[in-house]
Amino acid sequence: MPESGAGDVGASVPDPLVRHLATRFAGLLPAYPHVALAVGVSGGADSAALLHACAALARVEPALRLRAIHVNHGLQAAAAGLQAAATALAGREGVPLRVLRLALSPRAGDSPEAAAREARYAAVAAALEPDESFVTAQHLEDQAETVLLQLLRGAGMPGLAAMPALAALGAGRLVRPLLDVPRAELAARTAAHALPVHDDPMNADRRYERAYLRHEIWPLLVARWPAAARTLARGAGHLAEAQALSDAHAAADVAACARADALDVERLLALEPSRRNAALRRWLAARGLRVPPAHRLRLVERELLRARCGTGPRMAWDGGELRRYGGELHAFAPLAPLPSGAALGGREPLRLPGLGQLVLVPTLGEGLAQARVPLPLAVRARSGGERLAVAGTTGRRALKDLLREARVPPWARERLVVLWSAERAVAAVLPDRTWVADDVAARPGEPGWRLEWRDAPSALRAVH
Repeated sequence: MPESGAGDVGASVPDPLVRHLATRFAGLLPAYPHVALAVGVSGGADSAALLHACAALARVEPALRLRAIHVNHGLQAAAAGLQAAATALAGREGVPLRVLRLALSPRAGDSPEAAAREARYAAVAAALEPDESFVTAQHLEDQAETVLLQLLRGAGMPGLAAMPALAALGAGRLVRPLLDVPRAELAARTAAHALPVHDDPMNADRRYERAYLRHEIWPLLVARWPAAARTLARGAGHLAEAQALSDAHAAADVAACARADALDVERLLALEPSRRNAALRRWLAARGLRVPPAHRLRLVERELLRARCGTGPRMAWDGGELRRYGGELHAFAPLAPLPSGAALGGREPLRLPGLGQLVLVPTLGEGLAQARVPLPLAVRARSGGERLAVAGTTGRRALKDLLREARVPPWARERLVVLWSAERAVAAVLPDRTWVADDVAARPGEPGWRLEWRDAPSALRAVH
């Protein structure tokens, strides 16, 4: 018996929105109808219409698994009313509902809209099951508004391409099946079926960019250009196609410049500037880092790629850091400093916030000799001038020489843990390398403490 799909639903269901959803899901999700959908329900009219139509679809597609997710941001005075409406709607449609509660407190100067959006998607991403799709109700006018807002912010092609219909999210994906459906069609469905909804006053608050655009600017635009929403959305589609082509070229450039976890500086310099910037954007995004503003990215060539290596060139921004080391460009999330005044002793790990943890593991014939190194050990960062007489070497060696020979990059050297006992350095530790003073090193068969640095950021490992 053939599997049912969009064609079967289109033939058997008179509801146009349900047919539309079946067609869109079949085009976006290859396994449809054997899919799991988590519908985002805000408590407002648009998402109410979406859940109502998805519930109708699930009744004719038994293979489809459906649930709803409501995010209570804890910001609006209307939060309780929105959650109550979402709960009532899910109950009426017989759809299981999960409520995610956030406690947001945007920093001074941050946009409450942006903070809520980022926190919402982060919470949903963590709540999604593997291969589950989070379905949202952004519609045709939402897409058009996004294009205009991105233009006003001076966005590049990725921003002007606006919202994609399909994107990765956590262990699953984000699906926007209504980007070509007008707001009026959703409002009509909500009214026709008397769906429980609650008005969010933030949507009418002109202090917020989107609300101002929607209520003050948009009516004037559609009065002069009635097809503005479809025209802007179509333009966003053209830009999305161009962006996909640009992404393919950028991926090829990244692959050509890649050196393990870094990029080859000379190969980057051989690229024309716009291609180099596109490759850097793609590389940083693939590493989960926030891409720096365009004006900062344009400075990479002068401040990093062509800088003298001895200066340890770096560029930092909110969400990431670029460092030049030798002929390579490295990128990583900002690294926390080592804590001051810490001590390591016994079997309890020493937590290094943002950097992992240090652990003493009992062993035989390696690490620090238990009998000759009393605990606890003082944990300090390098201050300069420290020396160790390391086994297999002649005399006391400067730590800076040991680090240079091991090709430890400058940002990892800055976080080298030096362990002290009785006011002398007895060991130096990195996540993938430990140096122990010869006179306190455990001999064969002698009880020792092996030093382990666990859960460390990959940026702290030596460059090979």
